[in-house]
Amino acid sequence: MKRIVWFFVSALVLVFCFQPALAEERGSGDPTGGPWERFQFRIGGYLAALNSDVTFGLGNLGTGIVVNVEDALGLDTSTAIFRGNFRYRFGSTRRHNFLFDYMGFRRDGSKVLGADIDIGDETITVGTTIESKFNFDIFQAGYSYSFFKDDRIDLGVGGGAYVMPIEFSLTAGGKGLVVDESITAPLPVLKLTGDFALTPKWILKAGMDVLYLKISDFEGSIFDATVAVEYNAWKHVGFGLALDFFRAQVKAEDDDSYPGVDFVGNIDFGVSGLM
Repeated sequence: MKRIVWFFVSALVLVFCFQPALAEERGSGDPTGGPWERFQFRIGGYLAALNSDVTFGLGNLGTGIVVNVEDALGLDTSTAIFRGNFRYRFGSTRRHNFLFDYMGFRRDGSKVLGADIDIGDETITVGTTIESKFNFDIFQAGYSYSFFKDDRIDLGVGGGAYVMPIEFSLTAGGKGLVVDESITAPLPVLKLTGDFALTPKWILKAGMDVLYLKISDFEGSIFDATVAVEYNAWKHVGFGLALDFFRAQVKAEDDDSYPGVDFVGNIDFGVSGLM
């Protein structure tokens, strides 16, 4: 968290340091002033570090299964994934923004257990080979309004929704399928966005989505923060580098406690990386 705050503070310092350079050149991407394009489509490779804790069966399986899927099940702690997003500024002043983002994780693992694992009334003993799958997609759509916008700064606030299809399965050698769960959890978020023109070609972008929601026996939270620097080398093509931190927690004590959540348990999924 301290690192994220430091990134935002550094961004503001850079903005004001580069203002003299910006004053000498004005962007032509936006007739309302500044380099704010009407459309932007970004795709990139994402080098991610992952940390996931999964608990299934808090109710119908007694104590359930509680594992860190990277350590206990042999899933990769780092991976390269695809991420893409789209932004559309509309209206005569381009203050209205539609945003869409996607990233997905596909992971399979195999490991020989070094310690017993209890799953309800069953015990999977040392030496058993565990085959596991943990797939996680993140779809996010939202709207933001630029409450402050000129040719240097575009600050927005809005809302959106995350839909996170999750698949988790675990098979123990000789015992067949032990756990097989799937979740699609739509969760609303508050969005904050900030774009800063360091020069007409160099753009600093920052964004943060936050959520905490508790309804009946369901509890969910999301924190997603990104800081990116982009260089618009040509009129319609640029490149950049981004740091991203994402964490989602979903907990359900009843499989009917929230729409799209049909499991009993807890998922704590964290990813940070470079895009």
